[in-house]
Amino acid sequence: MPTVHHTLNEDLSGSSSKLFASLNSSAQGLDPENAGTELALKGGTDESEASHSFHETKYRPQRQTENGSMPKTLLKQLAQDDAEIENLERKLGIRKGRRSLPRAFKDDGLDELLGGVVDGDSTSEDDQGKRKAAYDNWLSSKRRKHNALPESSTERDLGNMLIDSDCESSQHGSSNHPEMRLDNFEPKRRLCNAPDGVEREYDDDLTKKSDGSFEGFDDTSEVLTILQSPPRPRENPYVAPTGGINLAKYIPPSKRHQEEGKKDTELQKRLQGVVNRLTDACLISLTQSVEGIYQSHARGKVTEILTDAILAQMRKSETLPDQFFVLIGGFSAAIYKITGSSFGSHLVRRVVREFSEQYNYALTYTGNHIRKEPSNLLTFLTQLYVFEVVGCTIVFDYMERLLDNLSELNVELLLRVCRMAGRLLRRDDPQALQHVSNVLNVAVSRIGYSNISVRTKFMVETIQDLKNSKAKAKGTESIIVSEHVLRMKKRLGELKTQSRRLDGLTPMGIRLKDIEDVDRHGKWWLVGASVPEYRDAAERASLVSGQAKTTLNEAPDDEDMDFVLPDFPNKAKAQGLNTPSQIAIFTAIMSALDSEHGYRQFANLRLKRDEQLEITRVLVQCVGSELHYNEYYALVGRQACTNGRVRFAFQNRLWGMFRGLGESLFGGEEDDEETMEGERMKNDRRLRHVAQFYASLVADGSLSITILKPVELPKLNAWSSIFAVRPSSWQQQSLPKIASSLMPARWSREFASVSEEKDLVIIGGGVAGYVAAIKAGQEGMKVACIEKRGTLGGTCLNVGCIPSKSLLNNSHLYHQILHDTKNRGIEVGEVKLNLPNFMKAKDSAVNGLTKGVEFLLKKNGVDYIKGAASFVNENDIKVSLNEGGETTVRGKNILIATGSEATPFPGLKIDEKRVITSTGAIALEKIPETMIVIGGGIIGLEMASVWSRLGTKVTVVEFLGQIGGPGMDAEIAKATHKLLKKQGMDFKLNTKVVSGDNSGDKVSLNVDAAKGGKSETLDADVVLVAIGRRPYTQGLGLENIDMELDERGRVIIDSEYRTKIPHIRCVGDVTFGPMLAHKAEEEAVAVVEYIKKGYGHVNYGCIPSVMYTYPEVAWVGQNEQDLKNQKIPYRVGTFPFSANSRAKTNLDTDGLVKMLADPETDRLLGVHIIGPNAGEMIAEGTLALEYGASTEDIARTCHAHPTLAEAFKEAAMATSSKAIHF
Repeated sequence: MPTVHHTLNEDLSGSSSKLFASLNSSAQGLDPENAGTELALKGGTDESEASHSFHETKYRPQRQTENGSMPKTLLKQLAQDDAEIENLERKLGIRKGRRSLPRAFKDDGLDELLGGVVDGDSTSEDDQGKRKAAYDNWLSSKRRKHNALPESSTERDLGNMLIDSDCESSQHGSSNHPEMRLDNFEPKRRLCNAPDGVEREYDDDLTKKSDGSFEGFDDTSEVLTILQSPPRPRENPYVAPTGGINLAKYIPPSKRHQEEGKKDTELQKRLQGVVNRLTDACLISLTQSVEGIYQSHARGKVTEILTDAILAQMRKSETLPDQFFVLIGGFSAAIYKITGSSFGSHLVRRVVREFSEQYNYALTYTGNHIRKEPSNLLTFLTQLYVFEVVGCTIVFDYMERLLDNLSELNVELLLRVCRMAGRLLRRDDPQALQHVSNVLNVAVSRIGYSNISVRTKFMVETIQDLKNSKAKAKGTESIIVSEHVLRMKKRLGELKTQSRRLDGLTPMGIRLKDIEDVDRHGKWWLVGASVPEYRDAAERASLVSGQAKTTLNEAPDDEDMDFVLPDFPNKAKAQGLNTPSQIAIFTAIMSALDSEHGYRQFANLRLKRDEQLEITRVLVQCVGSELHYNEYYALVGRQACTNGRVRFAFQNRLWGMFRGLGESLFGGEEDDEETMEGERMKNDRRLRHVAQFYASLVADGSLSITILKPVELPKLNAWSSIFAVRPSSWQQQSLPKIASSLMPARWSREFASVSEEKDLVIIGGGVAGYVAAIKAGQEGMKVACIEKRGTLGGTCLNVGCIPSKSLLNNSHLYHQILHDTKNRGIEVGEVKLNLPNFMKAKDSAVNGLTKGVEFLLKKNGVDYIKGAASFVNENDIKVSLNEGGETTVRGKNILIATGSEATPFPGLKIDEKRVITSTGAIALEKIPETMIVIGGGIIGLEMASVWSRLGTKVTVVEFLGQIGGPGMDAEIAKATHKLLKKQGMDFKLNTKVVSGDNSGDKVSLNVDAAKGGKSETLDADVVLVAIGRRPYTQGLGLENIDMELDERGRVIIDSEYRTKIPHIRCVGDVTFGPMLAHKAEEEAVAVVEYIKKGYGHVNYGCIPSVMYTYPEVAWVGQNEQDLKNQKIPYRVGTFPFSANSRAKTNLDTDGLVKMLADPETDRLLGVHIIGPNAGEMIAEGTLALEYGASTEDIARTCHAHPTLAEAFKEAAMATSSKAIHF
């Protein structure tokens, strides 16, 4: 076997050597055999050494074709040879890199036969080191020569140097050197035997002449093909090899700014596109897009470009709409919430700088009109404040500066601030607003009130009204803007679900002076920046030095300043209130305008739970320190007692005072603090004031009379007796008697307990009310629900949704039996309608459901009170019981859920007989011959469908150009109109009702074309008024608590359903949003979660609407006309029920499914269905919208067959690609 191995290596080495020697000899006229021998022995070794060297390198030609790949035949041949050689090596036990033969070879005497192979590798290490050193010296000299050559010379003589390399390298080592390996050997265009110093290239023709010398060499035919192929580009051996890797083009630093400029341009286009596409609906998705851009680009560059894009919208000479500022301000706040103060700080600084430039230019502008750029920028800054990017300080700073000069420009800017954020400024810092008002008075007095313009007088009145919180000031803010702000804050609330949202991010407390002095003090508001100890040190030093120079005659002015601006911290310390929380509470209470304001300021301190309890110490200390008893502290304490922990703290402090006065309660002794408290209480005036303070809290129910239970009244000492018992001037009545005499007489009924304060009192037992009550009961809260109707469920369950659906379903069955059974092969005899029993079925369903709801309230521990509720104050609700008498319920939290009522038509008196609302439409005693429905919305069309099926001739009068209301898609509305008209209903669109008269036998209506035209008179037996609904707030006593309502009578709330009084909330039809039962139900759950857990969720973009006519119509999301108006790109896909197998089998093929999707992301934007069971099918679309699904997601979801829901899938397929069955 060793002999075979040796022979194989010799054959391979010899054939390869002869192959390339033949090539050279053909070019030079040499004998191939001698040339091959010369090549093999060039390094001064014998043939066996050359053979072994060849074996070690494993000859693999790397010659490639033009496209950089080797022929498959050659690769296969080489792989086969390598496999055979490795197989023989494995059998012989020879491992790669081994420097000696195995011991078994020596034992068998085979080492002498393979001695040449071993000798080839037995070269001494000294010789190898010398050869490597000589080779390194030679290679270094060649590289030095290469670097010394000019660039053009290097390129021109590259081939010559390659020849020189191959010729000279053969004299310095064996074929193991990289330059001598056969895979780098390229005989074409080389002359190795040229004389020294002669360097020349072959002519291409010489190579062609040598082709004949390869005839008959079967094993090398593929090699010949490679050698004849066009040459590949050469690499310079004196520089690092590239290894065949395509490297990126090198760009000098001086030219790299061009590439960066291109990238910046692309980034600018992307961010500008985001700003251009900005809408309410796309806010969250565009914010996520910007977040992705931040992650893939330099944050500073993105911030700079995005800020430029935003401010570019403000540099316009015309006044921009208020809604635009709300939108762009909300977007900026969204970016601030996910990126942090780095973006917010940069944006605010740029706004301040831009405003300064535009304002200075506007002052020098000589045109006829006031430039609007400063107004736009300042309005944008106020929106950054509204959406909590900055605090109110910077806005007040601007207001104070603008009051220095009451020019027309400054007056306009001040009015813009008051309009966009006036009430919010007063709520956040009434003291600052008071200061602004004082500065305004000084400025006006300086000019003279009679000398200022009418517009300036209006501005003065506006600020004064804001300061005094007058009702007139409520009109300073646009209702449309308020609603938009509310919607935008709800959108921003959805960012809570984003994983990269920065929790705990508060408004930046930057002052205007901080931004202007950023070069001196730095950006202290950024995360990680150092805060200067006193940023106004220079001003303070100047002030102190000025005070030192004041004369004694000026001292009274300083005393007056102490009266105008008291030093509350020092006054608090003088009262023994030393902790930061006590000082803060003292300042909040003492600086308030009234008790409500005081408690609101205390609540806004956002103190920790334990720190909140310090209000008991502050109030007791303050009431005892007054010269005369002040009821103000008791009013504040009454509101504070809505917190159970504070209520217990008052009780504990009372017991501590008794122990400090020497009483032994619960067998314990007083501690040091109680001892000090007792010493302070041993003052007759303080003792009387504190006792009256506690008596007041007990009298109004804030504290229970049981707080005196541990006190043994007959055994009190002298000081305790003064506290618990009135002196002779008080007619010797004890504290319990004082409290009981102050308590109003109250009636109680059933579950309601007058002595217990409820965690939640709900006014209204409709869908929102009873759902909130059940949810709160499940959360372990003490709940009372007040409903005056006598049955739970409200309008929806009693006279709305539920009874109307019973009539709709049964009337459809009646109509189908009359007109559709013959087509189905069912013959029915005479069919009669029994209207009383028809109505009885409806009443039966309603009674069962109302009793079920009442059972659920009892099951969850809810106190159900039947009566009419009205506010006595912010915590007490007076209830006029249905059974007679009154009761009062007190709650820590109060929820208004009184719902809505039908809007009457002017000039027509509703009698529910001939002129009816939806309530009368479900209770008619006979089927009218004719009916006119005023209003083609959902309610009007549903009731019209019922009576039209029962035989009434119905005419619908609608002011708009389509039925179904503005929320219904125009294409769906058109299809619905066609189908209902086919069922026998008449429509008069674009028609308005001018007047009505019900004095005759029939009700007459005078109608005109909405756009002008001929008048006509319509007569009918019954007229149904269905022009909408309005919030129901009558008799609630909202004026007693100064509740804020908009011009439509809706209660104004914030994003957490809070009214202006934080513990009073409002949900359902009585506030904003669509008047839908399921929307109210979602809000009811969310508001309880806000009260109990601090968070809740309602996605107002995913609230479905359903019209239960036949066929049903349902939709969710945006419609096509809204997308067109907002210029939002979209893609449409539709699928008709006529192509659905289940609809075909049911012989019910009217209608279609329509989907709208984003053309770029394929995200679902809206779903609109008209057809059988549309109300059930829309749930899938609502779920898809809620979770941001694409139409492809829906299309790839398996739907059962055969079902109507397959039409939903096919519509999704038609939107994303193509439907299968249509």
